[in-house]
Amino acid sequence: MNKTLLILALTLIGVSACPHKAYAEDKEDKDEKKEIKKELGLTLDVGVDVTSSYLWRGYNLGGISIQPSVTLDWEGLYVSGWANIGADNWTFENLNPELDITIGYDNYGVQVDLTHLYYFENTPYFPKGGFQGCPNEPNPMLPEDKQIGDEWEQETTMEAHIGFHLGDIIESVPLSVDWYTTVFGKDCYVNNNDTIRAWSTYIELGYDFNLPLGLLLGARVGIVPWRSSYTGYQEVWTNAKTVAINNINLRLERDFELKHLFFGVWGEVMLNCYGLDKTNLTTTLENKFDQRLNWRFGASLYLGNEW
Repeated sequence: MNKTLLILALTLIGVSACPHKAYAEDKEDKDEKKEIKKELGLTLDVGVDVTSSYLWRGYNLGGISIQPSVTLDWEGLYVSGWANIGADNWTFENLNPELDITIGYDNYGVQVDLTHLYYFENTPYFPKGGFQGCPNEPNPMLPEDKQIGDEWEQETTMEAHIGFHLGDIIESVPLSVDWYTTVFGKDCYVNNNDTIRAWSTYIELGYDFNLPLGLLLGARVGIVPWRSSYTGYQEVWTNAKTVAINNINLRLERDFELKHLFFGVWGEVMLNCYGLDKTNLTTTLENKFDQRLNWRFGASLYLGNEW
């Protein structure tokens, strides 16, 4: 009897122990898979903005636009693509296509990247709206038949950027400083018969304010430090009528989040003080590029996922 009870007890112990062992092994496998997933560190963000106007650094570059984007990030190293598809103004006569490809690194509040900006043939503002030619500097990204001739025949530029976003380190102090300089493309002016590269530069200071009801108010001030495409290659400081502040910007935004899906609505007002006078504060629909006071509204939809 005692022998029978002993065998039965050992059997029950063995049966009850097996599930725990299987559970433990299963838990270890899951933890290992989670660790592998965590180690990949990949993030993919896909989004689209729909905006009433294409505003950029103090200038109105187009009317109603759709602006899709995609970013792949690995531990701060990222590559992104951004496009603009829209009308060149509110008359909807022409399209204003653009494609930007960026590679960079973003970590510890510091962001460094290089962007290739491609303006398609029908784009009215770039190159035909401002960039002057650099005839002595061949462009390896263009075919030979486009290296000479029309000084405006340039569809590509490259821009270097370095920024510091304190809010990434101290969330309660969302202060940002960004410096952008054109390092490649037709970005020159002529002075005393000499062709001089402008190194067109734009510096932006920003601060974000958290408001009630989940609203976010972003304030930006853009500064042009010297003669460049942003000033039509005119001197910045010698003309008393010109001011080197070409972008005072306020943007009010409300975001909504559902798991990996982000949706936002926003409105924005932008004032370009450079060359500002009563004739260009507002302009006609056909000539919005010269308008100094601009506004827009829009919506954003973004989907993010991690591996």
